[in-house]
Amino acid sequence: MSAIGLNCLASLNYAQQILSDLPCESFAERPAGLNPPGWLLMHLATAADYTSKMLGGSGVCPADWNERADTKKPVSDQRADYPSKEELVQYFQQSYRHAVELFDQATPEQLAAPQKLGFFEQELPTVADMAGFLLVAHLNIHLGQLSAWRRASGKGPLF
Repeated sequence: MSAIGLNCLASLNYAQQILSDLPCESFAERPAGLNPPGWLLMHLATAADYTSKMLGGSGVCPADWNERADTKKPVSDQRADYPSKEELVQYFQQSYRHAVELFDQATPEQLAAPQKLGFFEQELPTVADMAGFLLVAHLNIHLGQLSAWRRASGKGPLF
C-alpha cells in the first residue's frame, strides 16, 4: 500500500476514536459555532468521492450529499438535516477506503494527469497531488475540527 493510503487509513482509525463516544443526537450541535459532526462527515465523505471520480472511479455517497455538504451554503444546526451517525460513519469510512484502493491501483499516467477540480490547480497541478491532499491533508484538517468539536462539547482528551 502507498504511503498516502497508509496515512489515510491511520487517520480513519483516529476518526473512529474521535467518534466513538459521540451520541447520534448531538451531530447537529455547534458549540462555539464549530461545524457539527454531521456536516463534517458528509463533507469529508464527498471529498473522498471527488478523489475517486478524479481517479476514474465512481463515488459511493448518496447523490444529494454533495449539495448538502457544500462549503458555499450555510451549515445546518438541525438534526433532521443529517443522516444517522451509523450511516454517516459508514459512508465516511467506505468513501475513503474506496478512494485509497483507486489511488493505489492508478497508473502513472492517471496520476500525472492535470487535476480539474477547479481549485488549487496551480498549487496541486496533478491528480496525484490533489488526491494526496484530499486523502491526507484535507481529511486531517477536518478531523482537527471534529476533535475541537468533541472537546468543546465537554469530552475529555483521547490521549
